[in-house]
Amino acid sequence: MEISFQNIPIGPYTEEIWRKQWPSVTKPRGVAEGRLSIVELDQEHVLCVTCLHGQTGPEAGGTSWGARFGKSYDEATVEYRVRVDADFDYKRGGKLPGFCGGSGPMGGRNTTDGFSARIMWRELGMMTQYVYYIGKAAAKQWGQDFIWTKAKNKQVPITSDMWKVWDTLKVHHEDRVYMTPDVWHTIKTYVKMNTPGSDDGKIISWFDDEEVCNLTLQFRKDDSFGIDSFKFAVFFGGNEPSWAPDKDERIYFKDFKFSFETPS
Repeated sequence: MEISFQNIPIGPYTEEIWRKQWPSVTKPRGVAEGRLSIVELDQEHVLCVTCLHGQTGPEAGGTSWGARFGKSYDEATVEYRVRVDADFDYKRGGKLPGFCGGSGPMGGRNTTDGFSARIMWRELGMMTQYVYYIGKAAAKQWGQDFIWTKAKNKQVPITSDMWKVWDTLKVHHEDRVYMTPDVWHTIKTYVKMNTPGSDDGKIISWFDDEEVCNLTLQFRKDDSFGIDSFKFAVFFGGNEPSWAPDKDERIYFKDFKFSFETPS
């Protein structure tokens, strides 16, 4: 399955167009409110998401919806391209799209009958895998960040000790992965469900064709759910005002590709 915006006319990305392009959409935020549009960049038509100044989350500040596949899969891959403006201010961070399954926990809602595997940018544009999964520490309310890295070890969680000295994460590290403003980046993520009850599930992500994350996790205790939806979530936050952008910020997308088999 592929979703392109090249043949969509420049202007508002209306609910009618949105429903035609995305399968079985649920819980739209930001579409009817006019925060999505088709614009021209480098002589291409691309999707633009506007995140409003002073706002966090998808309800008032960005966009979010679920696209359901109609069945569950044990493995799936998504690839898409993303870009931010030259003067983009990353602030404390925000969300980018990824796969979900079952109850699709997120927003501090922790359940054992689902998972979500989205992406976040952090300060300086540092990239992380942001995962709600059954093996996550019970005391941790929010999702678990895993740092995207060029180092050999590609399962690097942001730990509670790191959060205590978060300023150290705001320093540029050569082995970490960062978005570059005004440049198209290619994000690719592969998810494979675990054998029920076993710690053999996989999330592998690539950034501009370089493997930057390789996680082995447990998503489920039984086979009551698999990968059944894609969460198009794009917003700043976090849930505190300090996460909100100081001006309207725009994030661009193009060339979504989905596959439901082992990548070659």
